[in-house]
Amino acid sequence: MELDGRLGIVKVEAALLKGFREYMDLEGFVEVQVPHITKATGACENVATMFSLDYFGRRAYLTQTAQLHLEILSQLIDTGRVYTLIRSFRAEPEVDDRHLTEFSLFEFEHLGGFEELLRHIENCIYSGVRRVEEECEEILIEYGVDDAWLASFKPPYKRLRYRDAIAFLNKRGFGLRYGDDLRQIHERFIADELGPTFVTHWPKHLKFFNMREDPENPDEVISADLELPLVGESVGSAEREFRFNRLYERLLSSDMYRMLTEFGGDVRDWDWYLDFWRSIGNARLHSGCGIGVSRVVQSLLRLSSVKDAVVYPMDRLSIY
Repeated sequence: MELDGRLGIVKVEAALLKGFREYMDLEGFVEVQVPHITKATGACENVATMFSLDYFGRRAYLTQTAQLHLEILSQLIDTGRVYTLIRSFRAEPEVDDRHLTEFSLFEFEHLGGFEELLRHIENCIYSGVRRVEEECEEILIEYGVDDAWLASFKPPYKRLRYRDAIAFLNKRGFGLRYGDDLRQIHERFIADELGPTFVTHWPKHLKFFNMREDPENPDEVISADLELPLVGESVGSAEREFRFNRLYERLLSSDMYRMLTEFGGDVRDWDWYLDFWRSIGNARLHSGCGIGVSRVVQSLLRLSSVKDAVVYPMDRLSIY
């Protein structure tokens, strides 16, 4: 691999993250550090894609998300706002243009609801884009990125409820039913047609166990995936369930928990997290997200593969 040809990616990613942090700091978020060796609480929905390891005789995993750690800190810190940058590890068997086994994930949690959450996401991303525009002009020219493309990342972003996204796609020849998950071809089609778009209010069975149910339709959760042009899903976000009894019920009935028990795990994998929500007396509504840094870079630079958006692309066949 010729690293000289990827030095532009180094500078673009650095500028993008600088812009993310500038926005977070301006909005009163506090950067925190979190564990990268975790229990199953570090999983993003699918524990089957976690890398496991022996941690002094106990099973542990390389983390995929800091979400649960950030949730608790958002309840405790005086600002109610925290963020972090982690390396997310996924045991993805696919060797393709979309999946990596290790990548940077920028995450934040805050006390507050859905509208504020989406505003923070789009403004954070645009802050990063503007910083790239200011610091990487020659690199953007080299990649053929013009002002019109950069301007397309300016908020507000379009929104489609999941059910409307299904209708939108079916009118254009896709044969989807309500309850089907969207795949990259669907996500990219939406964003390529509409620009950056939040797909919101997903069916509950498709999403993480602690996403908050919509009071108007408990079969759906108050969540949003941000679809970016040429890439598809680049951000996953939601309001979080913070009522202990409902959180516990949702966990035990989730596909994630069923899968974990098949691997020999049990509810003790979530003990520290559940203990917090069981004991806290003033739990408050909170929400957050995870931004896939390499996917934002890919969309920004109009690259055909996420592997071209990182310096050391990791998949099942590569290790450095």
